[in-house]
Amino acid sequence: MDNELQEKRLGYLHEVGLHGGIRKAADVLNVNPSVISRQVALLERSLHLPLLERRGRNVVLTEAGKLLSDHYAETQERRELLSRHLNDLRYMKGGTVNLRIGPGMVANFVANELREFSKVYPDVFVDISSGDMSATLMMLVRGEVDMALSFGPIENVSLQRRSFTRGPICAIVPNDHPLNDFTSIPIKALAQHRLIALTNSYGIQRYINKMFESENVVFTPAYRCNQQSVAIALCQAGLGVGFMTAQALGQQGGNSLSAIPLDHPIARGSQCHILRSSDRRLHPAAEHLWWLLVNNLERAQNEGAV
Repeated sequence: MDNELQEKRLGYLHEVGLHGGIRKAADVLNVNPSVISRQVALLERSLHLPLLERRGRNVVLTEAGKLLSDHYAETQERRELLSRHLNDLRYMKGGTVNLRIGPGMVANFVANELREFSKVYPDVFVDISSGDMSATLMMLVRGEVDMALSFGPIENVSLQRRSFTRGPICAIVPNDHPLNDFTSIPIKALAQHRLIALTNSYGIQRYINKMFESENVVFTPAYRCNQQSVAIALCQAGLGVGFMTAQALGQQGGNSLSAIPLDHPIARGSQCHILRSSDRRLHPAAEHLWWLLVNNLERAQNEGAV
């Protein structure tokens, strides 16, 4: 049998065991459950062994299935370690740190933590990527990144997490906008204005969605964009009300705009999070970056500047 196909089937089996069912594994992998069922069945046929058994409403691995799943996980871990070592050699650096950052947080990270880190570890290669939180969580679980920095609501996950208050979330408007009469803006007052949405990959947009839902107000934006800079340009043109923290606005250079706090507990209690695997030990450079993030965000929170 083709090795790549066999490994894909083993990967499906591993995900079924990890998530406790075919449908849950399919949701995580974003494939049709019938695909997983068929591939696992073919794997069972090729090995002449049952790999899954049903217990009540759940599907669990048999002893043979557990052996194969554990072997697959160990193989993936060894490959990841090999890939890291090869990266170190490829870049002729003193190691590699893989970091995933939520959209809208990159500028602050580069200006602060990355600048400090590079002074201590100038020869370490830093791989920075950005994306939505659901994909980021899976990358952390699978060991594809060392750590993640995210802003926004996050479900309970089996990861090591440090969270810091980052709010308040503000409405962003031109200095002569009628909303400037408010010291804090109720959610219902926003519904009377043209609103600017970011994509849900931005944690701040997920917070906005929760605030509108909690007030039973329908969030109907006039614009949606995937970059904060575009949202700021729309605000500056007087075309709508955007949303971000005052700190984020300052970093984007929105001098002609005002940041007015939203009158909602979610806005006041918004948080950013640093995440890492609970099961994986970081190498010294990555560990140093982790504690730089923790200490800097903790200090900024205490000073009210996060």
